[in-house]
Amino acid sequence: MKVKLLYTTGKNDLCETIWNKPEPAKDEIEVKAVMTGICSSDVAMYKGTFTTLPMDIQGHEGLGIVSKVGSLVEANMGLKEGDIVATRGEPGFADYYNAKMGTFVKVPKVDPKYILEPVACGINVANAVYNHSEDKEQTIAIIGTGFLARVTHYTLKRAGYKNFYVYGKAYPEYWEKQDVELQNHTGFHLQMPRDIQGFDAFIDYSSKAQYITSNYVNENGIFVMAAEKKVDNLDFSKYLWNNITIKCPSPRDKTFIDSMRYARECIKSGSLKVSDMWEKEYDRDDAKNAFESKANGIDKGRTYIKWTY
Repeated sequence: MKVKLLYTTGKNDLCETIWNKPEPAKDEIEVKAVMTGICSSDVAMYKGTFTTLPMDIQGHEGLGIVSKVGSLVEANMGLKEGDIVATRGEPGFADYYNAKMGTFVKVPKVDPKYILEPVACGINVANAVYNHSEDKEQTIAIIGTGFLARVTHYTLKRAGYKNFYVYGKAYPEYWEKQDVELQNHTGFHLQMPRDIQGFDAFIDYSSKAQYITSNYVNENGIFVMAAEKKVDNLDFSKYLWNNITIKCPSPRDKTFIDSMRYARECIKSGSLKVSDMWEKEYDRDDAKNAFESKANGIDKGRTYIKWTY
């Protein structure tokens, strides 16, 4: 099936081509794109600061309508044409694409709040802390105050964790409602709370390397690499001697689908409100401006592309 596909070559460009999409396999569905979120990694790829992926695996925050169903999917999930699904697969910037079982969940309606992949990423990061230690009294640092940091905080707080130290300036009204006093960081040096030498869990949503090369994690703690960054000349000795775990949560985790299901149920019930996190919609034919606005810092919040047919 020949479909239109958007992609970048990493030179601040957005190209369109005709892509020969394969027919869905028995364990796949075909998805007609309706909305696709623009991830920070998509923007970094566009700017040339992140590895340029092949054009048929660009875009991964999908929401669409099922147009074909493989026999195994139909037998095991009861999914049918016309159902609405959130996907985490590629290429989300194609008019149609295939998604394998384990990479999509059925959602109630077409609404940006059901672009679940980035929400599930925040939940997946929280799970890294939960799976490392269920000690609800442990000290948890979150570097960043945006979309993903909010979801991670929500998930951990809902699980019973209490001691959060959040660094950043974005969305102060949200953090005030959570009774979280935002901490300062100057020149990537953290202002440490009184009587705390380090943190049991350190969640780094920044793109910089300074934190992992510093000494902010306690013995037997965990450093969660929650955003892409390049780290040169890292001495792992302190992590070895202090038994510190380094975790890089990814949608490639086989359990990520569970995070997508959890995201769906939290959003559906209203306990997790993400509608205000999706701040701007761009038409598919205006996708170039969407990338430009993100790359130049005009759009600070989450944005997505909407397909109209």
